[in-house]
Amino acid sequence: MKAKQREYTVIVGDLVRSRRDSDRKRLARVIPLALSHANRVFSGEFHAPLVQTQGIDAVSGVLKRPGTSYEICRSVNERILPNAFRFAVACGRLDVGLGSRDAAKIDGPAFHVAADLVERAKQQNLYYAFALGDESGELETLLTVLASVIHIARGTWTTRQRRVVKLYEELGTQRAVARKLGITQQAVSDALVKSSHKELVRAEEVVTLVLGRARNK
Repeated sequence: MKAKQREYTVIVGDLVRSRRDSDRKRLARVIPLALSHANRVFSGEFHAPLVQTQGIDAVSGVLKRPGTSYEICRSVNERILPNAFRFAVACGRLDVGLGSRDAAKIDGPAFHVAADLVERAKQQNLYYAFALGDESGELETLLTVLASVIHIARGTWTTRQRRVVKLYEELGTQRAVARKLGITQQAVSDALVKSSHKELVRAEEVVTLVLGRARNK
């Protein structure tokens, strides 16, 4: 009796287009740095780390499990702002190149599903899409919409709000951020409230929690 093939989690990212030459020159510099950071921070999660597959326009990677997939994708997008990748995450079989540990050489049904997800996400103007093997599709729809809404909401932040949030996440207290920026603690609090930081963090925690409960078969 043939043994059942193990499933993996693949990430495919397609750059939301920027036609200005200056943007592409910047992206050619920042995208490799963003991928390197994600590969280092989440090194234990990868079967094959994130790599660029079509110049600066596409990336892919293979994870052992889906739990950290959203965190990895968001980490990359945070570091290439104001640009972004449209990400698809799919669980499934892979049958080519697994031994290479090189995502550019690996292929199989999971990658085909992810490629289809990216195209559908483009048509619906979504930034994330998930295929986790949920038969009803309800869980995947929930994650797709929630992660995309989070991305859009973060995209409305002003430069000031983004800086305050970044420092707050690094330093941990409003007082420390206020000292760092030379502003009042109330000003920090106001920026966090106006950016809906608390609510967005909770939404991200839900996405990560649900993905953490999903399992490759």
